[in-house]
Amino acid sequence: MTDDRRRGRCARTRRGGAAPDPEGDDARSAAGEPRPSKGAALANDDRQNPFADGVDRRQLLRASGGVGAAAMLAGCSGGGGGGAGEGGGEARPTVFAFNNGDRTVSVIDPERDEAVATAFLDTTASFPANQYSTGPDGAYDVLWLNVAGGVRAFDQGTLEELAFVETGFGPNYPNVTPDGDHLLIASGGTTGLDPDPDDPPDHAIFRVDADRGSDAFGEVTGEMRTGYVGPCDATLGPDGEYGFVADIADESIRVVRVDPFETVARVDAGEPVTDGKVLPFMCTATFDGEYLLVENGEGTLGSDPAVPREGSESVWDVSDPEAPAEVAKVTRDDGLPGAPITSEVDPASEAAYLLIPGEGVGVIDLETFAYETTIDVGGSAISAAWGPDREKLYVPVQDANHVAVVEHASRSVVATIEAGEAPTGAAAGTVRPAGSAVDDVRATLASLGLPLGDMEATFCMDDHCYCG
Repeated sequence: MTDDRRRGRCARTRRGGAAPDPEGDDARSAAGEPRPSKGAALANDDRQNPFADGVDRRQLLRASGGVGAAAMLAGCSGGGGGGAGEGGGEARPTVFAFNNGDRTVSVIDPERDEAVATAFLDTTASFPANQYSTGPDGAYDVLWLNVAGGVRAFDQGTLEELAFVETGFGPNYPNVTPDGDHLLIASGGTTGLDPDPDDPPDHAIFRVDADRGSDAFGEVTGEMRTGYVGPCDATLGPDGEYGFVADIADESIRVVRVDPFETVARVDAGEPVTDGKVLPFMCTATFDGEYLLVENGEGTLGSDPAVPREGSESVWDVSDPEAPAEVAKVTRDDGLPGAPITSEVDPASEAAYLLIPGEGVGVIDLETFAYETTIDVGGSAISAAWGPDREKLYVPVQDANHVAVVEHASRSVVATIEAGEAPTGAAAGTVRPAGSAVDDVRATLASLGLPLGDMEATFCMDDHCYCG
């Protein structure tokens, strides 16, 4: 890897890999000017400002104490530098929690389960790509963050932006292939889609070069136009040959071959448990490649659904990737306490962990397909990520400003870690960012609710998530 790549080469890719505009955003970025955000116009209109009722007193005291110290350090360092972690960071297991309320990232040491730093990114993420991109022996060092309008790539060691893939859609759900060569993005799908639009948009699935050593890093290398079917999530099998996409508006599960980039199968999502539709919208493949977990809305599309969405969890046999078959469905009658938003599966493929807003983390036994328990994480959460050793699940809890650490072996919370405002997305990493006194000041001011940056938005499935 060259020094230029390690420090962070900022690339910008439009839909279909169109050439950069010499008078547009690329020129501004090259000149050191901030790239204007297009996310606010595409974000969830129901997002809520976490600072509307003021700043929590404990947070205020903690942040106020940090302002003086960080400002003094910034003065001693000359107040400049190349941004967070210009030294490139160090190879250490790390968890990143993205605080949607103040656009900071909490850097967590998973060996001690404590936050060791907070950096200001001026962006955020609700569902960053993380399933295969890091592991105990991994060396992949890119964070792919889903923002309204596309996906942004950041260097784990410097927290500098490397690339921006513009899709033109509000919701974007990325996932990296196990070898780190490709990024898949499902763009356009959400439970809030208009069920009968006058002029329906043409949704898309993208393949992006995710290899830091490639000259085409960050560029779109494949694009499927799907029609108005609502591609709502992308997950990958363990060999990286096949991807799975939930098409919510079309009520189907799509199987995608990564190379060549093409749809090889589509199957009906099954029968609904309500008077509405199944509405499959998020999905997670197991690490052993045997099963696909699918979250279903169970109701009707729209911001004000005609049939209230109840939610269910389907288990599909994908041992033959081109012939998925539903083998189980977990519903309210089976003990499911609410509608799951997404899921994570432990590395041994023994259990599925469901993120159920307002309820906690539900657990399904993948041997019996029985609903096992609901873990109280101290508030509402919509996403989670395994730590690099994949023994503990890190769950950002939006309304408690902490990250709950769930141990797989005991199915229980073994630690809580203070985070920033409204933590929502998380990703594991193999590189620990180097500190930056200047960014410490910005992070501290952001945590006090001061308006910094352009409030770029990410897309959240939950109306109570502040996405910007």
